Amino acid sequence: MRRVTLFLFIIFSITSLYSQQFHSLDGIESPAGQTILIYRLGSDQYIYNPIYKFNVQSGYEKPIMDAHSILYPSGTDIKSIWDFEFFPNDTSNFIDIGDLIYVDYGSYIAKNDSVVFGYFSPFYKIDISKQNQQKVFVFNGSFPIRSWDGGLTFPIDSIGAITNFAPFALSDFDDQVMFGVDEFGNFARNAEVVDTSIVWIDQFFKMLFDANQFHIYRVNKTYGGYSLNVSNNKGNAFTWTKTYQSENPIYVAIDSTQSGVLYLADGRKIYKSLNNGYDFVLYKSLPSKLVGIYKKPYSEIIYAASKRNIYKITTDSITIIKSLPISQDLFEFYPLAVGDYWIYKVIDWSYPYYDEDTYTRKVVSNETLSNNKQYFKIEEKYYNSPYTKFVYERIDTSSGMVYRFDSECSNPDSEKVIDDFTAEVGDSLLLQRYTMCWDSIQTYFSEESTLPVFSEQRETRRFDYNWLEGHTHLLAKGLGIINMGYGYDFGFTNYNLNGCVIDGEVYGDTTFTDVDDELNLIPTEYKLEQNYPNPFNPSTSIQYTITSTQFVTLKVYDLLGREIATLVNEEKSAGLYNVEFRIQNLELSSGIYFYKLQAGDFVETKKMILLK
Repeated sequence: MRRVTLFLFIIFSITSLYSQQFHSLDGIESPAGQTILIYRLGSDQYIYNPIYKFNVQSGYEKPIMDAHSILYPSGTDIKSIWDFEFFPNDTSNFIDIGDLIYVDYGSYIAKNDSVVFGYFSPFYKIDISKQNQQKVFVFNGSFPIRSWDGGLTFPIDSIGAITNFAPFALSDFDDQVMFGVDEFGNFARNAEVVDTSIVWIDQFFKMLFDANQFHIYRVNKTYGGYSLNVSNNKGNAFTWTKTYQSENPIYVAIDSTQSGVLYLADGRKIYKSLNNGYDFVLYKSLPSKLVGIYKKPYSEIIYAASKRNIYKITTDSITIIKSLPISQDLFEFYPLAVGDYWIYKVIDWSYPYYDEDTYTRKVVSNETLSNNKQYFKIEEKYYNSPYTKFVYERIDTSSGMVYRFDSECSNPDSEKVIDDFTAEVGDSLLLQRYTMCWDSIQTYFSEESTLPVFSEQRETRRFDYNWLEGHTHLLAKGLGIINMGYGYDFGFTNYNLNGCVIDGEVYGDTTFTDVDDELNLIPTEYKLEQNYPNPFNPSTSIQYTITSTQFVTLKVYDLLGREIATLVNEEKSAGLYNVEFRIQNLELSSGIYFYKLQAGDFVETKKMILLK
């Protein structure tokens, strides 16, 4: 398992290529009273993000736990971090747990990120006794694995089976008390069900213990979203009350020196409670959605993190103390370069009339306009119309905005915002894509997804507006706008991308453009692609190509060669196909699986990894 250290240079050089963002925030205090913030920093996949610590006073930052997910032609190299815990009153020593996958799959326990124990079953949560920090408990969903020497060793005989109870947290007040879930997902204390609300144990699960040693706070995902549940008597039965629920992930911080005081982050807002979380009032509003908060003891200071910024919050100020640049990956959703060309099929229906047309956009040049800013000049025209229109657009990489110039617009610099790449799902934005400058549309960022576009899986971002009339536009990474539409009483108009040329490369059908060479859409070779995403949970896509009509089978097997699922078992004509494999209703554990394609004489098998 220690072979993971051999790849550090490759790991960091590869992860630096991906978009960087904060994924969590917590904190610890040094003996001198300095605040050390702890956060995950990396790409979109939570458990594969390295963990850093940041000294607020000195500004010093360093990685302390490595995590990565790298696909090589020869195999997969993964180190994930499911959970970690610092020893009480110690800013240097910690225990972390997760998975290691290189040739084989296994879970690890590490002290200060050096592996001390390996196991075949996944580890999910870790706790250190507040009564005796030599006692460390690691939970794997069935039983605890324990250390009696501060995490240096985890003897096999410490593995204790517990019937129908999966512990995940240790009480701060008594390390003989454990909290978890029973076989039906109900919340339990030492195997006794104490709260019948269903609890999911994931990255948002957290338990906090008030200084009064009676109140316990539990944050978890459940039916209907995320909730805060409060016990007023050490977590016993009939003492739990759900006091807050949201469709968003929520984050709670307490002050170990102030009984009854809680801060709760929900989206962009922070709420405060002075009565153990039974009632909240709005405390602060932030400019971006938050991913974690930390309350500094003996003070009124809160630290909060969004994807791009870390804030220091006092009763009368909000200050950014650390910031990340806007990921350049985001601007791939709206490519703009001279020579780029898009062609759309347009359907216009207004009862009883129906019409079809072709609409094109072509970037023809760069121009500096009257506000002394440089724009791309874009030619827009319809195939059935003699008129040609020119628009001027630019991307501001510092603000994350896409602007369009309008000489009649009274906004600063005669610009209107047509897209905002700093937005997050659920945000409402004032965009002016379809309207005159003075008539902004409150557009809703409704969805991030992955869709097949021109035979390739691409990340997409969807924006919607619905009031009296409806507007929508859909962006695909690397291509730009792939669909626009608006509806009104008794009619609609829809623009669907038929083909485009981006940086000289042709995608889709460009029959109506001036590109000479069209794509050859007839497959020339049999091919089985690597599944995406990989590792996956709960579903993944498998793409394959066949060159002639064949009887095709696509099956999934476990490590022992046992058939798990049949995804395809029928005759198929030549073409490219995409199949989804879902583990729903299949009792599968984390690990390596294989999928095998057979089409006539062509047979190929590939490996995929399920991580729960």
